[in-house]
Amino acid sequence: MSLKRGIVHTFLTQAPLLLLFFISSTLMTRMLGDTGRGEYAVINNLTALLAMVMELGVGFSITYFTARSVEGERSAIGTATALILVDIVVIPIVLWTMATSPVLSDVFMPKGRTHWTFWAYVLSFTLLGILNSAISGAFLGRKLFKQANFMALFSAGLGTIGYTSLYVLRAHVPEDRMLQAVLAITITVLAITSIIWCILYAWMIGTVPRPAWQRTVWWPVVSFALVNHASNLINLINYRFDVWVVDQYHGPSELGLYAVAVGLGQLLFNIPMPFVRVVQPYLFGQRENEMIARFKAISRLNFTFIALSAVALALVAPWVVPRLFGAVFARSVAPLYILLPGILFSGATKLLAILVVQGGLQRFNLLATAIGAVITIGLDLLLIPHWGINGAAFVSSISYLGIFVTVLIVIRTRMGIRVHDIFLTKFSDVAFLRGPVRTRVGQ
Repeated sequence: MSLKRGIVHTFLTQAPLLLLFFISSTLMTRMLGDTGRGEYAVINNLTALLAMVMELGVGFSITYFTARSVEGERSAIGTATALILVDIVVIPIVLWTMATSPVLSDVFMPKGRTHWTFWAYVLSFTLLGILNSAISGAFLGRKLFKQANFMALFSAGLGTIGYTSLYVLRAHVPEDRMLQAVLAITITVLAITSIIWCILYAWMIGTVPRPAWQRTVWWPVVSFALVNHASNLINLINYRFDVWVVDQYHGPSELGLYAVAVGLGQLLFNIPMPFVRVVQPYLFGQRENEMIARFKAISRLNFTFIALSAVALALVAPWVVPRLFGAVFARSVAPLYILLPGILFSGATKLLAILVVQGGLQRFNLLATAIGAVITIGLDLLLIPHWGINGAAFVSSISYLGIFVTVLIVIRTRMGIRVHDIFLTKFSDVAFLRGPVRTRVGQ
């Protein structure tokens, strides 16, 4: 599939994806309430942390090496297979250590939610998430965007069906069991999605996942992945540290209000995803700088779409949020407003960071996220105890701005690429996508 058609086809899936995610989030929040929503956020923070630490960024590495050569694909898939086998042994040990330590359990799990079923959920979700990331990386590296888009829609649609069914039957579920019921739906959806991913992999990719234990095979993949992995791991602080701080200082009820604001704002992260997913293999596979002009056009479209969507969300939020989630969540609107500028900066950075990787300067992505982490940790501990969830939102926006500015400076000074023309859409950018849109509509 061509670059233009790939972007258009992937972008057109985002509208139903956003709708499905929004429906699922709304139903989940109404079932859990503010306290339950906060507990859900804490548990999923732990799964995100474990997945980020243990995956080592192999999904991204598979995309990178697959886009460059067949041999690179074999090495990356073999490395990912070996890593998954190691994780199957190591992750249960890590979780057992957490479960048996009162201090660690108090930090990483909600109070009173330490039954073995919660730990089993974290284990299953983490391992299946790593598997899905590796398989989807192979599909993106081969430019199989239709299949990747289908799986995104399938997973979101299945989740919506599951949460809708639970919402209809919620009267039959005891209130103190509702969180377990929501987690059961979540892990069931992920397990079914993983099975379909494996079937598609065997059918369309076919590369036998033989574990790569030889250092000469896995080291090039791991050495590339480690820099990006360190950047992603530090970036996890920028996305998740405030959740733990809010929970510790203000409790799960306030965290539930903040989680709704964050969840609504992060819906806008679905906008850059089509651009990022499709651009990656083309940008990584280029030999000269033939992609730069098209990349700038895509960057302008990305920035403009996010900005317009943020304005639209800000306009409707005061009426939509309390009506959908309940009157208590009206207090989520203020932190959402404060978050939206940061969401714009972060959404733009997601695409620009790919250009930095292509230029072999991924260490500067690490520097940018480290700057953001320093801002996040310092200001979170300073402001959240006094300003609560509004302070958390303010710190996030400042942190995202710091990362964004750092990446722009790297692109301009280290890569010699001008950055004044990567923000607002031009008429020529509309023409860039006009042909593929007409073809798609004509189908």
